[in-house]
Order: sequence, then C-alpha cells, then structure tokens
Amino acid sequence: MKKVIFTLEGKRFEVELEDGFATYVTANLLEHDISSTSDNRVTQLIKLYLTAMKENYEMSEQLKILINKTK
Repeated sequence: MKKVIFTLEGKRFEVELEDGFATYVTANLLEHDISSTSDNRVTQLIKLYLTAMKENYEMSEQLKILINKTK
C-alpha cells in the first residue's frame, strides 16, 4: 500500500492505494496539474474526475462492441 496525498482548498487528503494503482493515480494527478505539495482548486479535481468517467464510459462501450462481435 502506498499513500497518495493532495490538498484541496486548504484541506489535506491522504489515501492509501495499492502500489500500482497509487503510481497510476499520482501520475494522472500530476498530468492534470494537481500538485501533491501545494493547494489545488476543486474545479481541477472535478475536471480530472469527469475525464476519468469519460474514459471509463468509452472503454465500457468498446467492451460491449467486442462482446457482441464474439456472439
């Protein structure tokens, strides 16, 4: 387990994640300008969340297409 730490509008958050997932999350946060060492705006995290939701939706749709092709 690995800690991921970030601050949103003055409140510090620490979450423990599996090592590989923590590395992925940390890289994704940095890629979207969410710093682990300084304060961040909630809007930044909301944009990142919506981006992740869009990626999840697109992968889900692709899986449905692949499953239907195998029927």
